[in-house]
This record gives sequence, structure tokens and C-alpha cells, in this order.
Amino acid sequence: MRNFLPHPKPLFMPSRLLAAHLALFTVALLYGANYSIAKIAMPDPIPPAAFIMLRVLAASLLFWITSFWLREKVAKADIFRLAIASAFGVACNQLLFFKGLEMTSPISASLIMLTAPIVVLLFSVFFLGEQLNSLKIIGIVLGVIGAAYLILNTGSSAAFKARNPLLGNLLIGGNAVAYSIYLIMIKPLTQKYQAITLLKWVFLFGCLYVLPFGGPGALAIPYSQLSAEIWAVLAFVLIGVTFLAYLLNAWALQRLPASVVSSYIYLQPLLAALVAILLAADELRPALFISAAFIFSGLFLISYKKRKPKLQEEAV
Repeated sequence: MRNFLPHPKPLFMPSRLLAAHLALFTVALLYGANYSIAKIAMPDPIPPAAFIMLRVLAASLLFWITSFWLREKVAKADIFRLAIASAFGVACNQLLFFKGLEMTSPISASLIMLTAPIVVLLFSVFFLGEQLNSLKIIGIVLGVIGAAYLILNTGSSAAFKARNPLLGNLLIGGNAVAYSIYLIMIKPLTQKYQAITLLKWVFLFGCLYVLPFGGPGALAIPYSQLSAEIWAVLAFVLIGVTFLAYLLNAWALQRLPASVVSSYIYLQPLLAALVAILLAADELRPALFISAAFIFSGLFLISYKKRKPKLQEEAV
């Protein structure tokens, strides 16, 4: 019956593609804004560990509720792998990120997080046998130089609710490493299960890991005394950044190539900078421009792929 529709299918493609790109832009905006908005509630009245406990618990509940429509079973051996992956992807990742974000500036944190693809490449070389070429090696070196320069040059960031920029930047760097290990561990499972199925288990184990660190603090939060602003921050982080951003990203991934979806990570520092400046949470400093130049150059080189000659492609 589809062939007898009055309008051919291609007429509908532009609007669907536009919607997918708008979804990815929304995801980048949510993540970019998170660097400044989450700091509004930290460390007072919500300590970082307590914030993580609330975020992981909310994500676990939302993903388990959503998964009821999938009813997908996971093999016992894979559940064990998910438990280990969760230790890196939720516990270490979130604990290091929120503690680091409390200590450093929003723009610095967003730039250091851009080194995650570089770390993933390094782990892929050592554990997955991915091949390196000269461009990727140069890209890794440039990315490391940019991150190191930003970590060591804290500048005036201490004036922007950054208690210890050096330690904060190091913790954000550790967060990027932990998340990269998680991506390497979870990658084989993405070929076997739906993403929501994986995430419901990852966040469930994450609740158990984070509970000793954030449970007492979460119980001690004076919820009845929280202002409307803090509740808005909680809603933004718990629902927007943790749940909605993932659903939009997964929806867009069904309509666009993975390379296009992953490229939107480059928007996050720009959007993080705009939000931080609008909220007076940070300022542009020379060190940010210098480190950004190194990091973006490194990312370009490690993601650059030579196009095959047209004749060669036709021959294949």
C-alpha cells in the first residue's frame, strides 16, 4: 500500500533530517549548559556525591520504566560485563566529573572532556588492535598538549566559583579516561542489545556503587528548604541531561550516520562557553583559546579519513 501514497517518500526526508539535527543540537545544548547550571547547586546546598546519587537513581528508575515496553533479556555473562562497565561509566565517571566540576570552571571542563575521543583511540589501539597512522599520532600528541596546557594554566578561573582549578581539571581528565574505558567495554554489547536495555542495567549497578558515597549526603539534603531555582536545576540535570538527552541522541542515531551524531560533541564547548558567559559563571581567557586550538586540531587529525579515488571506488 505504501507505493500508492500520493506523495513519494523522499519529499518527507528533509523535515526528518532537520528534526534529527535539531534533536542533536538540543542534546549538545543540554550537555553544554550542564557545566554551568549544575554548579549552581554545588556544593551548597547539594554536595557533588549527593547530586550523583540523585542523578543515577533517577536515571535508573526512568530507564527501567521505559524498558518495560522492550522486555529484552540479557545473558548472565553480559550482566557481569555490564556490572564492570558501570563501575567506570557511572561510578568513576560521575564521581570524578561532578567533583571536578565543583573545583574548576565550566569552559575548562568542557574543553578537557573533548579529549575523550583521543583517549578512546588510545585504548582502541592497545585493546582492540586499531591501527595508528602518522596523522592519528600527531593528533594524539596535539590533544595531549592542549589538555595539559589547560590543566596547568588555571589563570583567573579561580574567580569563577573554581576552588581548585588544577585539581578540578585533573579530575575532569580522569573522568574522560573512565568514560573511555566504559565505551570500550560496552561497545561489543551494543551489537547485541537495545541501548535502553544496556543503560537500565548500567545505572542499576551504578546506584549500588554510588550509594556508599552519595547515599548519606542525599538523605541529608534539606529538601523542604530548597529554593525554586535549585529544584529547577535538579529537574534540568536529572531529567534533561540524564534522560532526555540520551533519548534524543538515540532517536537521532536511527536517522543519521554515527559519524554525524558524534560530530556534535564539538559544539559542546562553544555552547558551554556561551551559557557560562550569559550566567556569569566563567570568562574567555587566552589559555582557553590556545588549548582549544590544540585539542580541536588533534581531534580533526584523528578523525580525518582520506577519500578513496572515484575510479577505485567504482572498481570495488
